[in-house]
Amino acid sequence: MQFLKVQDFNKLILSKKTSPVYLLAGEESYLVNMCLNKIEEFLAVDDLNKEIFYVTESSLEDILNAVQTLPFLSERRVVVVRGVNKMKTTDAERLIIYLSDVIETACLILLYNDNYRKESIAERKELINKCISSEHCICVDCRRQYENEVKEFIKSEFAQKDKTISYDAITKIVNENGTDLSNISNEIEKVSLFVGKNIKSITQKDLEKISGHTKEINTYALSSNIEAKDLKKAVFVLETLLNEGEEPVMILSSISSAVRRMLSAKSMIEEQHMSAVEVALVLRIHNFYASAFFTNLKKHKTVKLKDSLKKILEADVAIKTGSNDPISDLEKTVLFICE
Repeated sequence: MQFLKVQDFNKLILSKKTSPVYLLAGEESYLVNMCLNKIEEFLAVDDLNKEIFYVTESSLEDILNAVQTLPFLSERRVVVVRGVNKMKTTDAERLIIYLSDVIETACLILLYNDNYRKESIAERKELINKCISSEHCICVDCRRQYENEVKEFIKSEFAQKDKTISYDAITKIVNENGTDLSNISNEIEKVSLFVGKNIKSITQKDLEKISGHTKEINTYALSSNIEAKDLKKAVFVLETLLNEGEEPVMILSSISSAVRRMLSAKSMIEEQHMSAVEVALVLRIHNFYASAFFTNLKKHKTVKLKDSLKKILEADVAIKTGSNDPISDLEKTVLFICE
């Protein structure tokens, strides 16, 4: 089977057809995680019958043992393998053999977060080709989307919220957010929350009202852009907040909250070995934002986050004592976190 477009995959899920193996491949992590969530929701998988492996941390032996383990009070056992694009050649060879004789009581989901078309390692390339040719595997193309496809995505997402959106408004969202679907998704949610349930048609004027309409929205945007390490947008929002008259110490407080939340999440995952779902519950991260948050979290290192808190403390002292220009201190702090 050739690679399916995400739209065709969605139709396949709705038809209630499943497969013992899935390959979700492409650079757009939002689409990879979205497809993964749909498979898990359809299979109604619970924690007892689900295991997640990272190829850089686990052996293929452990992965195959998990696949061979019978599900507990369920028809399927789900085994998610992240980082297949970094899989060792010997492991790729063994996985190719598995694809010829799969276990029907397991659902093996392979996540390849990169451009699979440019795979240069022969064994991994052969693994991809084996997935394509195997009748036991469904391959989904999660490549980065073109601008016209992103516009269709925006239209579709608003339709699911029982809203329509004008072409000019869609164009404005793309111009301000690019084609990164995580950022686009956050923007859609922000717009939907702002207009409320009663507004069914969204225009460019609605977006203009939202853009810089409240300090609260821009404070949220600043935290989101810092989490995404989008320096250009973070600095733009920072300047907007300052122009609105927001106090530098309050802006610094929101930056500190964003860094502390990421550091807490890192600690729970790395030290307490908690799952993303558990972390989201503890930190009260809404399901809609969770995917983008954990995707962005990978862009930050624990050591750098700790150093960022020290930088924030230095800026806090400087701002409160008046020893430096507060605007300069804020910009340097954002630059340090995002660089």
